[in-house]
Amino acid sequence: MRIVVFILFICLVGCNGTDDVPQEVVPLGYRINDNRFEKDGIAIHLKGVNAFNSFGVETGELMADWQVSIVREFIGNLNEQPISGAPILDRKGQFLHSLEAIVQEHRQNNRVTIICPFGWVDENGEQTLLTGLNPSETSFYEDYKVKMREIATYFKGQDDVWFEVWNEPYHFNGENGYTDDLWLNDHIDMVNNLRAIDGFDNIILVQGNEQGQGETVLFSKGGDLLNRFDNIAFDLHAYGKWHDGATVESMAQRLNAMLQAGLPIIFGEVGVITENAGLSDPTIFLNAVQQLEISTLAWAWQRDETIQNALLTTTNMPNDNNNGDWGSNFRVFLLGD
Repeated sequence: MRIVVFILFICLVGCNGTDDVPQEVVPLGYRINDNRFEKDGIAIHLKGVNAFNSFGVETGELMADWQVSIVREFIGNLNEQPISGAPILDRKGQFLHSLEAIVQEHRQNNRVTIICPFGWVDENGEQTLLTGLNPSETSFYEDYKVKMREIATYFKGQDDVWFEVWNEPYHFNGENGYTDDLWLNDHIDMVNNLRAIDGFDNIILVQGNEQGQGETVLFSKGGDLLNRFDNIAFDLHAYGKWHDGATVESMAQRLNAMLQAGLPIIFGEVGVITENAGLSDPTIFLNAVQQLEISTLAWAWQRDETIQNALLTTTNMPNDNNNGDWGSNFRVFLLGD
């Protein structure tokens, strides 16, 4: 009787002919593999926008109609930003909606949410934008890390919620004491602040130098960060330092150099104009990232035809007003294969 039972057990676990062949375990959800983003083990090319849902969660089908698959959320008051629950009135007199409400809206439409701190509001209601600053040298740096840990603890293990540690750090021209070693040390600290949370394996995005437009530090120090942590990618922003004088061929070469170096990259912002700069033509850039299937997000999902970087008019049409047909051009990019 024991022999019969033993044979039956062997057949149940091994008679399918695959018991001697190791089965590859495919990681589920969104992950980074080498220099590519993947979902359930399959390479993906995400296209999306920057949005401002902390000021009012957008519902409806317009983002779906534009086939937006990823949204980078502007968090202008990280200090007071509610994680869950009802909206609050912050010190600046603005209603802030919870990150949980934002994530749920995007999740219902199969969109990835990137949570990105853009600013800090102190107890006096004074806002400091993070762009251009050396993170570890700010007066609120330790408080920033505490709030980021609180948010990461809430969303840990939710693979469709990604975390960007800081928007556009360091001086545009490498001034104010910037060094590549400062970039590396700051980012080791900011990433470890999140990775130290038990169970937090969400994708983390780290920006380049020169307020997000520079990739030189990624070649010199990016590998050091990748060797320390898993699920790390680099976010660059494409404005004047990318558009000026470029061709599709030169742009593709510049982008491909990063891919060949094993650097996983995403462009968290691309737009037609930056402050105090002339109008740029981003279509060359869009053609290049389309060819190389590099995930890219536009600045910005706003409804105001007087703002040149706004994608929409007040009537929800593509905004092509004095901006090189930015709204229509990016919509074509979103809808492309």
